[in-house]
Amino acid sequence: MKLIIFASLVAFAAAQVEDEPVAIIREESDPIEGANFRHEFEADNGISQSMVGSAAEDGTQVMSGSYSFPLPDGTIATFNWVADSLGFRVESPLLPVAPEAEHPIPAHALEQIAFADAQRAAGLVWDEATGTWL
Repeated sequence: MKLIIFASLVAFAAAQVEDEPVAIIREESDPIEGANFRHEFEADNGISQSMVGSAAEDGTQVMSGSYSFPLPDGTIATFNWVADSLGFRVESPLLPVAPEAEHPIPAHALEQIAFADAQRAAGLVWDEATGTWL
């Protein structure tokens, strides 16, 4: 039994491949000014990322970007994303999409959404600093 465990550990160690260093072949960015920024990079292993940030009309932060990396079959996986007052959303043909009928929004979540909509309709706005409706 000890021989089997030892042989397994040797095989596992032999299978581990040292990662090669990755070089950044392109990097660009703009200085941060308030909520505005831009940053992009590309590595020699095919990984790339870009993102930009700005302020929405209501002063909240809005960010968007994309990242890509090579898949084992040689194709490139790309994911585009947005983060704003509606949350974080990612789009890619590689992500599964379930029809809403299979995963309906729970009743308690719909109640919270209706409550927030009623607050906004009454002229109230959410204050991030205090965590209250004004």
